[in-house]
Amino acid sequence: MSWQLFKANIKRRVDRPESIDDIGQVAELWATEYDLAIKRGRDATNFVTIQQGNKAGMETFFRLGLQVGSLSNSPSFQLINEFGKGVLSYWTGAILQPFPIPVIPAAGSIQNIAVVSNNVTIPGTWSPAPPIPPVPSTDTFIDTFILFATTHLSTVQGIVTTTSLYPAAPTPIPGPGVVPWFGYTV
Repeated sequence: MSWQLFKANIKRRVDRPESIDDIGQVAELWATEYDLAIKRGRDATNFVTIQQGNKAGMETFFRLGLQVGSLSNSPSFQLINEFGKGVLSYWTGAILQPFPIPVIPAAGSIQNIAVVSNNVTIPGTWSPAPPIPPVPSTDTFIDTFILFATTHLSTVQGIVTTTSLYPAAPTPIPGPGVVPWFGYTV
């Protein structure tokens, strides 16, 4: 549903060229809609949503890609790959919400009792697109972006730093723990 909303919001603005004055507005639109779509998603391990991604960095890469594309006559230029650089920028240093506490205990512990931090450690991999001929409709480009973005999300990884309970007699004792997570879904 979320990617459908992403597509509908992009199309609503892009299909009315009079509503967009420059490349900066296109970059802002794509970055904003991607950020909103990701905020409707969750990591695939603990079902935690993102708190903050690097939206400004993403928008900068989108703007650069659009500017290079508007000046390029090269058949090897692929805007989708330039947008991939923006997506990777978004996930670099991203932070997930501190709640819910992961159900899977940190290694050696019996229970997690608090989240200290929840950070992206690997921003993922954007697979390079093969040469794609120019397309007459925005639907094809948006669908291609969604396909590559969905594939990318499966490669995002991070760690949750926790305070966890460790077995001890007569009662468990608290200590630091780490719970890895893999993948993000929208």
